[in-house]
Amino acid sequence: MDFNDTVLEGIKESPMRNVFHKTTGILQGRGKVITLREHAEEKDCTTDVRKNFVYVATEAQSEEKQSIPQVHIKKSFDSVRRTERFSFRVKGFFYVNHSRRLMKVNYSHTLRINLHWKMKVTSPKKTVTMA
Repeated sequence: MDFNDTVLEGIKESPMRNVFHKTTGILQGRGKVITLREHAEEKDCTTDVRKNFVYVATEAQSEEKQSIPQVHIKKSFDSVRRTERFSFRVKGFFYVNHSRRLMKVNYSHTLRINLHWKMKVTSPKKTVTMA
């Protein structure tokens, strides 16, 4: 019995998805980068999703005042190329105790979604009635 046959059983159209996961150590073991990428081919569109999580730890002498995370959001739509882009980034820091030492961990989380519509998407005709 093939595993893919059991997963796709009963589904008329299943999008083809490729998922990539990578974890990398950076800065002589003081940080980590976790990357997730997903590519999906569907009937109406092609979707690319990228998620990045970056963590860098440094030793801290004392805790400074915790500030709110920085949030950046961008969205764009190109009707000529039939593409949509969405980007979301959060940056901040937190403190942890590790082996009786205070560590400050800076982080940056990024989500990027790119959609390419295969067909021209138009809004439906609107009907107007005069009373």
